[in-house]
Amino acid sequence: MNKLLKTIFLSTTILFNTACTISDSNISGIDDLDKTKIAKFSSESSNLITIPIQIDFDDPSKIVEVKCSENDSIEEKVNLVLDTISKECFNSLPIKGEIVGNSVVEIELNEYDEESKKISWKRDYLNEYTKDYTINIIVQNLIQDTLKTEIYNIKDVRVYYDDILITLN
Repeated sequence: MNKLLKTIFLSTTILFNTACTISDSNISGIDDLDKTKIAKFSSESSNLITIPIQIDFDDPSKIVEVKCSENDSIEEKVNLVLDTISKECFNSLPIKGEIVGNSVVEIELNEYDEESKKISWKRDYLNEYTKDYTINIIVQNLIQDTLKTEIYNIKDVRVYYDDILITLN
């Protein structure tokens, strides 16, 4: 019985050591991969910039910050700002920006494709009571001073709904 116990103990120890050796060699290979990924991520994260987005026109302290890469195009940065504004202020209604020339953004406000949605640009955000607020929150976030110097230089913003330019009264 004693010999059987020693044999089982010895074979278990050998199997355990073999498994640990195989596992260690795999871990060291993964570590090299992880080191490469970490180095790539840290180099990308060093190029990250923060864009402050004011989500309440009446209260400048209500800000959401989004991060993007310095290498992103102006249009990608503008659409990131617009997506955030849409989510934070306008119940995620579709909004798309396009750069015209180097310093003009044309924005198209679109309705949901589904008619079952109860939120609407026209009814909820472009009516006579809320239109000024809606346009101001969009335009002010795109032409803020911090964005002009650090990220892009937008000089004019045009907002369209159903291909019609929206103007303030």
